[in-house]
Amino acid sequence: MAKKTAKATDTTSEATPVEVKKESVVINTTPDKVTLKPIKKNGWLPDDHDGAIRYSKCFERLTVQAMKGTGVLNTGLTEEDERRLEKKMNMSTGTLSRYNKDYWTMFRIDVPKEGTTLNLAFPEDELKFLVLKAHQRVANSEMERFDSPFAEYIMTSEEQEAKVENKKSKLKRKAYKVFSNMNTTEMKDVLKVMGKRAGDDASVDFVESQLDKIVTDDPQNFLTTVEDPTFAMRAFIDDCISSRVLIKNGTKYQLPGGDTVGYTLEQTIEYLKNPDNQEVYLDLKGKLSIGK
Repeated sequence: MAKKTAKATDTTSEATPVEVKKESVVINTTPDKVTLKPIKKNGWLPDDHDGAIRYSKCFERLTVQAMKGTGVLNTGLTEEDERRLEKKMNMSTGTLSRYNKDYWTMFRIDVPKEGTTLNLAFPEDELKFLVLKAHQRVANSEMERFDSPFAEYIMTSEEQEAKVENKKSKLKRKAYKVFSNMNTTEMKDVLKVMGKRAGDDASVDFVESQLDKIVTDDPQNFLTTVEDPTFAMRAFIDDCISSRVLIKNGTKYQLPGGDTVGYTLEQTIEYLKNPDNQEVYLDLKGKLSIGK
């Protein structure tokens, strides 16, 4: 059987000018080790497929990018970094200068499918770390990942991963605490506001199971919904629409007689909360009570 060799995707980016990446507050205190991992993008291959992120024994090659507008290489190094690392790596002064294209043209960081770990005690790895921090395709934290549309990699550490997991755990515990203190009516209100209205004849078990799925899958969205100061009004408007005492026509909300209450949900909420419109609000509330 022929021996497979590792394939590389060369992403030399001299011809791809980029904007200077804003300094990230990722790794506030630099850890001893960091890991660069590929970010799973939505694709047609299932998560457990060998090629879902990249095929085994294949790697991608990252290089230094050029700054947009100037063409100067964005190495991520300050002059102090350059001198310090040159000394540690026994290099001539100026070797790591962003203007030294002879050196940087040959600089490569190979990233296999499983990612690569850098030991910052070694100057060679620290150099790669600083280059990657400035790279447009690298997110320096979970938070930055969602603010970086071009990010294909995330750089993290055990400490950072522990903080992220702890934050997720706290969020989930808080969501379940709120959930456990709700009565059935409140649960139904949450479901309807989140667009998953349960029928009037839905059993308590069904309502609880539906909301439990939401709390488990997206605790942040659940908490954002219930902590919204307009939550009760949103549930009220949904009930009014369901009972036909308020008509939704496209994005417009109208009374059965044709009068417009608001052109958006937000406008409708503000209208009904306005003390000057309490007569309309109380009329809707009364009709809703009769309907129930």
